[in-house]
Amino acid sequence: MQHPSVLNLPISSANDEHAQAPAPTPQAPTTTASTPEELAVQLRREGKSYAAIMAATGLPERKVKLLVKDVPKEIATPLNKSVSRVYELAIRAQGVKDYELRSILHEEYGCKWNTVEGRYESSFDSSVIRRVKEKVRERSTSNGTQPVFVMDWVDDQAPTASRLLLEQSALSLMTRVDEAVNEFMELHAVCASEDSEDADLAQRKQAYAARQHILKLVSGLGTEPTATLLERTTKVTNALQGTPDYEAPSVRGIEEKRQIPEPTRADHFLDFVESQGWLAATN
Repeated sequence: MQHPSVLNLPISSANDEHAQAPAPTPQAPTTTASTPEELAVQLRREGKSYAAIMAATGLPERKVKLLVKDVPKEIATPLNKSVSRVYELAIRAQGVKDYELRSILHEEYGCKWNTVEGRYESSFDSSVIRRVKEKVRERSTSNGTQPVFVMDWVDDQAPTASRLLLEQSALSLMTRVDEAVNEFMELHAVCASEDSEDADLAQRKQAYAARQHILKLVSGLGTEPTATLLERTTKVTNALQGTPDYEAPSVRGIEEKRQIPEPTRADHFLDFVESQGWLAATN
């Protein structure tokens, strides 16, 4: 029984003939302001200072203050500052990469130390990223610009070619996965000697589950860590096999993890010695 892959990707697209063409030269951001006065008002709404507005428009300070007197200045919150910074990158010809967006959020929102994992974690989550993108799109609509949010893997000089190569690689991998699933079903199909609707359903479910298990093990993108998945499945199969004492892959439990202090960046060795309590023991 053949079990076709669930991944269906287009072999080509309308832009394939331009795959090797270099990306267009970045251009200066466009604006809906047709006069220096309108630009001054627009910049003030974006939170720009008088000095920045004067430099951008060439207008004298007295004129600028008069124009923007009743224009509310954007409050300098982490969200607003992030939106302004991301917007400037997103309207470029090459758009803004995911890592650039996240770097800005790291700088504006900061991070916190995880004492369990022993690493810094971002103080923002996916909802913040979504809000920033929404506000950037809203600002672009008002300004008549087009924001582009780009995946990190895209080659700026050959975006289509880079996409096609990854798609072809994915197809090749899925072909190999299909071969592995078919081989698995030939050797381990349930109800192999039966010819019924129930047996057919059980085999289709088994093939689907086998494919998902392979993908989870390879990608590590399942809902549980790969080590936990291996431990759980090993226990189940050992119990069914009648060998419950067979050693399963070891997974360190959360209860075994010690609190890891945030580094002071002064002397990591002394930090470690102090965290072990060795200094106190010698006194």
